[in-house]
Amino acid sequence: MLSLLAELKDHNLSIWLQDGGLELSFGAQAPDAALVAKLKSNKTQLMDYLEAKAIFSKDAFNTLPELNRHPLSFAQERLLFIERLENGTNAYHIPFLVKLSEHTELTRLTQALNIVLDRHEVLRSVYRQDDQGHDYQEVLNASIEIEPSAVADLAALNTAVKQAISIPFDLANEPMFKVCCWTLGAERYVLFMWHHIAFDGWSTEIFMRELHQAYFMLASGKTPELPALELQYQDYAKWQREYLSGDTLTKLLDHWTDALAGAEQLEFHSPLPRPNEYQYHGADHRIHLGQERSEALKAIAKTQQTSLYVVLLSSWALTLQATSGQSDLVIGTPSDNRHLSQTQNLIGFLVNSLALPIHIDNALDFNALIQQVHQTLKAAKAHQDLPFDKLVDALKLQRDPSRHPLFQMMFALEQFKNNSDDSSQQLFTPVDESQVKALHKVAKFDISLLLQNGDEEVFGDINYATALFPSDWIATLAERFINIIDQVIARTAQPLAKVALQNRTETDTIRAWHNNAES
Repeated sequence: MLSLLAELKDHNLSIWLQDGGLELSFGAQAPDAALVAKLKSNKTQLMDYLEAKAIFSKDAFNTLPELNRHPLSFAQERLLFIERLENGTNAYHIPFLVKLSEHTELTRLTQALNIVLDRHEVLRSVYRQDDQGHDYQEVLNASIEIEPSAVADLAALNTAVKQAISIPFDLANEPMFKVCCWTLGAERYVLFMWHHIAFDGWSTEIFMRELHQAYFMLASGKTPELPALELQYQDYAKWQREYLSGDTLTKLLDHWTDALAGAEQLEFHSPLPRPNEYQYHGADHRIHLGQERSEALKAIAKTQQTSLYVVLLSSWALTLQATSGQSDLVIGTPSDNRHLSQTQNLIGFLVNSLALPIHIDNALDFNALIQQVHQTLKAAKAHQDLPFDKLVDALKLQRDPSRHPLFQMMFALEQFKNNSDDSSQQLFTPVDESQVKALHKVAKFDISLLLQNGDEEVFGDINYATALFPSDWIATLAERFINIIDQVIARTAQPLAKVALQNRTETDTIRAWHNNAES
């Protein structure tokens, strides 16, 4: 009966018992003949089920828990698996710490937050299992309350923020969004925190935009009216599972299994022994490329008719080759996965990890490598719909709890956004990202190069697992990356073998770390 009731709900129909019979409610469009026939043929069983569940009104039908169960997306399945494996972890928390503006009213901010929370059901979803062990997500009727706590000084604030970030979400019982507030004299700080299972980088812009819109509509005495969403995240999850089947799934799998056939693990000969299980403790090493170097890289991209992203990724690949001695690499990179128009304004976990196979032929020059990486990235984007875990399953990779499957090195480039709008239209000022990272030291991969394209220069961090790499080892790696960039800027047409040769000293330095660690 549950599948029939779910079908009714999918067609915006409601059914309940009334005066000893069935009452059916529908909108402008009446149910089709096939659905009516199903109802008639199952009338007796349907009435028994509704009576057993005490469904005697439209509201009772619409709030029936069994009909509020939705499938997870494939990406959500992966994170839920990790959460259960780790028995709760803060590695997938997304914290955002802000200092409130003087004019921002907490009561109104709370109202605006709840408008956004009510609008995006994924932020109110919890993750549970049914009696058969099947995972599902269920939407709660939840709201946010902001209760400020006083702190004595900045050190106490940092301690409070660090503690709040460290507490794992209860994925089965609480919303995937938390808010904490602290007062320090006349200053007020607010921590917004999401779990990655319901949120990604793209979602941040949507959330902040809608929060400001709702707040200032309330401030002007208007009833907040935001553009209607075309779908909720659970609709996307259902669509994804229907779409990734048959010929579509076969074509995607064929592309990726062919592209990654024979892919090898990148071995960096870590100076420290790899733990039996991956440790999420991390740190960041800051990188600044400077304005002149950044402009030169952009000029190369323009000449090669590609993007700055491709030029930097090619430079990173050369760095990894010089460090590992391997010419066949697999580098991970995030893809926003928002190419469907309906997902542009949708909060949720849509980002996907793409595994990019890159072969470095030392007989070629940097220009040729750029073109190769350009084509690899283009093909990957054309096949980005395949969830990463589907790829891992298809490749039949043996799961190793000590490392991320398929790739351990990540690369990302984002456009830096300088929030310099009129301060009277800003509810808060974000606390410097590096300060927040210092309070939330995690690494999801062995090493990640996370860059931002700023107004004046490219800058960012090398995020690394502290269980595997000492800080000065990473500093040497960062120097090599910049040295390689300088070499290819000077002569993009020189053979890659010469680039590798000029970096041999630095390679020996890094490998010496490994030898010393073993001796």
